[in-house]
Amino acid sequence: MLGSVKIVIAAAAVFAAAQTGAAADNCVRHRDMMALKVAALQQQLMVAALTCHAVPRYNQFVVGYRKQLFNSDNALKAFFIRRGSVAGYHAYKTKLANNASLTSIADMDSYCRAAFAAYDSAANAPSLAAFVELQPIIVEGDFTSCSETRLAAREDRRERRHALAEAEATR
Repeated sequence: MLGSVKIVIAAAAVFAAAQTGAAADNCVRHRDMMALKVAALQQQLMVAALTCHAVPRYNQFVVGYRKQLFNSDNALKAFFIRRGSVAGYHAYKTKLANNASLTSIADMDSYCRAAFAAYDSAANAPSLAAFVELQPIIVEGDFTSCSETRLAAREDRRERRHALAEAEATR
């Protein structure tokens, strides 16, 4: 019976390690996560420019953060190239625009209110990064921050050590 328990615990530990490895594959550095978020937010604001008749507000946003947006877009391209191809970059941005459009269609009034609030916030933010950090942004895809992944991996290791110690104690 104890042998069976050890096998189950060992199998669970191997499975947890594999899951942590899979999560690490989608773990992104802070700079890359910021580029993913900036792209998502820019696509939302671009759709709002058209849907909410806010083209002047969008232009103000783009002109105000031109250099930071350009640098972020280059970082995003580099991120997708490191992961395989520039096609991933184009697919990501297209998916963002499509999802923003669908969201705006579902509830245009709420979407426009949120967009105008975001435009106001952008106009008063000290930097693009500061603005983006305050926005509720959903990053498309299965990406997590590497710091979050490292914390999860550390917790997994701690749980495995605890389970193995319990198994040893019951012997």
